[in-house]
Amino acid sequence: MIMRKKIILRLLFLTAFMALLWSCHSEDPFQQESPAGSTENLSAAKYASRSLWKEDEVYIDKVQQVFLKHANLERFGITYGELHWDYAMSFGQFGEKYVLVPIVKENKVVLLMEAVREGSKVYFYEKRDEDLLDFFQHSMYSKIIKFDEQISTPENISAKASTYVCSTRTLEVGCDGEPGCVPYVKSVTTCGFQQGGAPPKGLDPSGDPNWGSGGGGEDDGYVYPDPPELNPCEKLKAQNTNSQFTGKIDDLKSKLTLKKETGYVEKTNGSFDYKDNSTATETANSLSLGNPTADMKGYLHTHPNDFEMEYPDGTIEYRKGFKIFSPADVIYFNQMVALANQNGMPLGDIYAVMVSGTGIYQIRFTGNVNQVKTVYTNTKLEYNKMYLKYFQENAKRSDEMNFLKFMDEHMYVKGVSLVKMNDDGTFTTKTLNSDKSGMAESDCPQ
Repeated sequence: MIMRKKIILRLLFLTAFMALLWSCHSEDPFQQESPAGSTENLSAAKYASRSLWKEDEVYIDKVQQVFLKHANLERFGITYGELHWDYAMSFGQFGEKYVLVPIVKENKVVLLMEAVREGSKVYFYEKRDEDLLDFFQHSMYSKIIKFDEQISTPENISAKASTYVCSTRTLEVGCDGEPGCVPYVKSVTTCGFQQGGAPPKGLDPSGDPNWGSGGGGEDDGYVYPDPPELNPCEKLKAQNTNSQFTGKIDDLKSKLTLKKETGYVEKTNGSFDYKDNSTATETANSLSLGNPTADMKGYLHTHPNDFEMEYPDGTIEYRKGFKIFSPADVIYFNQMVALANQNGMPLGDIYAVMVSGTGIYQIRFTGNVNQVKTVYTNTKLEYNKMYLKYFQENAKRSDEMNFLKFMDEHMYVKGVSLVKMNDDGTFTTKTLNSDKSGMAESDCPQ
């Protein structure tokens, strides 16, 4: 009987000791649970972060939803490998714009999927950076002794990344008790998506190995659910990284010596239509853009340099036009804003650009929906005559000030801001001050 009691006590002690060991093991804060050996399809498993750092989990979850909507997981796995969403990293980027997701074959990180949001679209790219691949490999499969992250503002990187932060993440990997072993330290710095050089190779959720450059089908990307609204400065910066947009600005600058207005209309699909159906009369230049349509995002046009105009009777007149937006420009812009409101588009995405020899300006809608102007007291022709007289009477004031005052006092247009696109790539928003006696200027941070 005594021997039996001793055996029972020893068994109880052994059970308690094993439970204690298990408890100690489970409380190791840096112990990584290995993703290997899981029979679950990790490319489809619901995202639950296992990263050592704070990530943009809202973005990662939404990107996974978009990916799975278009994915052929069996084919994707054969072509690329298995996505491990739980180890996705946004590298200090928040605001739903950037993430890297590791792709694994036989416990080895072989590729990264780079998911980049631009506006209402998300694009998937292949990323084969050996340092990053090694970093993800250690973060997923090694015993981490220590980890750290340093966030900094980017300097001397491409304009594409100017709205991103840089994250330097460091891992210290243990040696599993090997005598004389020095821990391995791995550090990487990532500043979000940077465009430059050859376009990145697109990655197809359906697993097509012949997927070409660019994201989605023919660079169309994939619809991103409920994208966050950018502030006005971010919109301007993003626009200025669009090579098609800046190319159209450069083209219009080269046409300022023409004796008529020219321009472009940008559609919501990113395409640009050239416009040169214009007239020049004794009192005004006019460019026909056609009636505003729901698929129009913005328009760009010139106010040409001053020139001599000869009429059929031999009379020569020196034409000195406005180097700022006209009332007709504002009316057309507001028609576009009203259409955007009807169709559920963000009103702040709509823009108009005026290119002249003395400056390049934009107008943007920054008010509330109740300030969208659709009815006017006067016709475009009547406003034009009033505008000419107003500028003559207030010749000592700047064109910027006269434009803002006329729009406010005579057209009763509210919620529209004037933005100067400076030669150095920066932007200055100009509005009337609180008592409307002068201008308030605000520079977008670089």
